[in-house]
Amino acid sequence: MKTSPDITVEHRGSVAFVRINRPQVANAVNPVTMQALCAALDAAIADDGVKAIVLGHTGKHFMAGADLSFLESLKKASGETARNDIYQHFQGAAKRLHLCPKPTIAAIGGAAITVGCELALACDFRLVTSAAVFQESWIRLGLIPPLGGLKVLPALVGLGVARDMVLRARAINGQEAVAFGLATELVEPGSLETRALEFANELAAMAPLAYRSAKEGLRRSADGSLDESWATNLLAQSLLIGTSDFREGVTAVQEARVPVFTGS
Repeated sequence: MKTSPDITVEHRGSVAFVRINRPQVANAVNPVTMQALCAALDAAIADDGVKAIVLGHTGKHFMAGADLSFLESLKKASGETARNDIYQHFQGAAKRLHLCPKPTIAAIGGAAITVGCELALACDFRLVTSAAVFQESWIRLGLIPPLGGLKVLPALVGLGVARDMVLRARAINGQEAVAFGLATELVEPGSLETRALEFANELAAMAPLAYRSAKEGLRRSADGSLDESWATNLLAQSLLIGTSDFREGVTAVQEARVPVFTGS
């Protein structure tokens, strides 16, 4: 069943597979995609027949960050526009996944870059293949991870690896992700969705009220708080979008060259 051209939803028993469906651009996303993703997640969360949600992808990659045409448009956007009109759906999707009372699993068979990495981090579990790549390369655009990763990532992998990923934009492959605690399980490439369904069904069989309470309890125990992190980082991001460094970062990506930042 399709919710939009960018997002597909398939129900397999009590498991909803929500897939990013823009393989022609390596599943890079824009506000329209993210709005459709939020709607699909809302529907799955509200559906009593859905006991678990798998966030997956069509094509080779999970989500190769934001679409370049969208990044180009951001060069002319005000901080207020970025904060109020754009990031409500980007951060909205991360919040829906993180706060979802039902089990959430990311099934990652390729690149999960910037937005893709952040959404994967917002899920309860991450299943990966050897082709998976996680990268928080926001800093190469003169930006920061604004969707929760600055809080969630260090909790998963430790401050040292998180620093490497955020401050150096280090890419982490599937095997490393499992070793570092970033991913839950390494799966054979041809078995990713089969294993994701098995994993989701295992979680779907758990007592739903207890699962929800346990998830909330884990979140409370780690909070300092994520809401504060979301709000603070979104404000910082909205200011960074108005800088010359961000515009230079986008232009450098488009021109396939190393950016020259000026601190303005």
